[in-house]
This record gives sequence, structure tokens and C-alpha cells, in this order.
Amino acid sequence: MPGAVERAPTASAASETPGPAGYLVDGSLLFRCMDMLQIDRNELAKDDPLLFRELQGLCALCRNKEECVRELAHEFDDARWDRWREYCPNSSTLTTIGAVQNCALAAEHLKMPRSTNLPDLG
Repeated sequence: MPGAVERAPTASAASETPGPAGYLVDGSLLFRCMDMLQIDRNELAKDDPLLFRELQGLCALCRNKEECVRELAHEFDDARWDRWREYCPNSSTLTTIGAVQNCALAAEHLKMPRSTNLPDLG
């Protein structure tokens, strides 16, 4: 109807899991991808807030949200992982950030001696 005002969703509607259309502007798909890649988003936001915002902006503008929702539902099996890397505008950056953050975690893990008989590798 002309001149009609759209109403905001009710509290119960807002608490439901959004469908693909609900992912148009929020960062939940990006955050789920970051979780899958074991990226600490709080660390990234603190260390490089501009990059963090750029990732959010690219995700918000992405036209492949429905595909992304499907891929995330299957937790990126090998075939889906390859497709995601082709269509996601953030895939290269996220993969690199995940490798850097997880490499640091691996290095810290290797510094801890596993037994008193093994030398410290760090």
C-alpha cells in the first residue's frame, strides 16, 4: 500500500535464525567463516581494525550469501572448500589470517615440553 510504513520485526522474529536474506548486512557469515578457520576475530579487530572492517564490508556486499550459507551448513567439506575459495571475496585474506594466527598458536604449543625427557624446541 502506498505510504505504508514497514514495521520492525518482533522480538520473537528477531531471535530466529535468519535465512539467506537475513544475512544481507550482518556479519554472522563472516564470523562463522572465521570460526571455521579458527580466527580470533577479537584479536583481529584489535590488531587491525581497518582490515576487520574491510572484511565486513566485502562480506556485506557479496552476492553469494545463499551459497555461503549452504557451504557453512556442511562445514566446508573438501569440494565445498574449493568452491568457497573461488566465490568468496574474503577467502584469500581469511585463509592467510587463519594461517598466521594458527601458526603462532602452533609455535607456542611447540615451545611447551611434552615430557621431561624431551628438550625444549623453542
